[in-house]
Amino acid sequence: MADVRRNERGIRGGGRRRSGLGERNGKKRIFLWLMLALLAVNVLLFMGLRSRMRAVNENLNRMTARLSLLEGEMGVPVSAPAEDDAGGAEASGAGTAAGYPDRVALDSVDRPRERTYSEVISRLEALGKENGDIKTVAENAQAYPEQLLEALANNPEMAEFAADFLEKKGTVTGGSLTEEEKTEKFPLFLQWDPRWGYASYGDDSVVGLSGCGPTALSMALWYLTGNEELTPDKLADYSMKHGYYISGTGTAWLLMENVPLYYGIGVEQPEASEWVLDEALAGGSIVICSMGPGDFTVGGHFIVLYGRSEDGYLLNDPNCVARSRRAWTWGELEDQIKHIWVLYNS
Repeated sequence: MADVRRNERGIRGGGRRRSGLGERNGKKRIFLWLMLALLAVNVLLFMGLRSRMRAVNENLNRMTARLSLLEGEMGVPVSAPAEDDAGGAEASGAGTAAGYPDRVALDSVDRPRERTYSEVISRLEALGKENGDIKTVAENAQAYPEQLLEALANNPEMAEFAADFLEKKGTVTGGSLTEEEKTEKFPLFLQWDPRWGYASYGDDSVVGLSGCGPTALSMALWYLTGNEELTPDKLADYSMKHGYYISGTGTAWLLMENVPLYYGIGVEQPEASEWVLDEALAGGSIVICSMGPGDFTVGGHFIVLYGRSEDGYLLNDPNCVARSRRAWTWGELEDQIKHIWVLYNS
């Protein structure tokens, strides 16, 4: 009997030990759940704080930008230019037909490619058989910078601009928009438009050859603000004076991020995707894209997306009319887009 009782006490004692272990495990589970709940609350609080800090930072940037503008530091006018600015206010739009892109447009332009100097000259001589301006340039190639010859070989739409280059380099004939452009919702600004294309920009270069960045930004700001003073030559001049042009590289991406803030335009830089582009464009935003080698450039380039149709994305390429007159699918653009800026009225 004694052995039986000891066994019974042992069984009961073992039950108590297991019960105590279960209680401790239960407490640990409760503790872990509490810790997870506390962690989740902290994550939510952090995300909310981060969002508020971002909003505060954007507001501070806008306030700082506007103060700088009032102090005259910006250098990009918000009112009509002075009489002696860029050739005189009365010269605005002089020498440029209202439908300039239509006048110089070609049905199509070949994909740009890198060529040796001899290949460039051969290409220009071939194009010159059908275009007098290109023939003139080819016959006097030694007088023109190689950058211009290469650009013309890739885009014969520039023929008139190239032919007048030696005479007009460094000049601005008048940067104001035409009445026709003002009636269009998304007019195309060409970097080599005679109104601003000969203005100095870059390493001994001009807007027409190196100013795709300021030109793309000019289009985006016009679409969102209607401020017709923010022409490519004005933004190019600001870019040079404030260090947004990087020698040997081109226009710094920061130009797209900082300058819109001066005009109350919000800027976001999400990762490029078809969904992101569709959402942005459907909401009335404008998207500036930095492009890598492909259909638009052999090096780097900026374009502007402003809408989407059943056939694809609608865009304005500041270097080419033909590429701006067709729709582009996401499959065509996806591998060429390096970075995007979504600009919107905030």
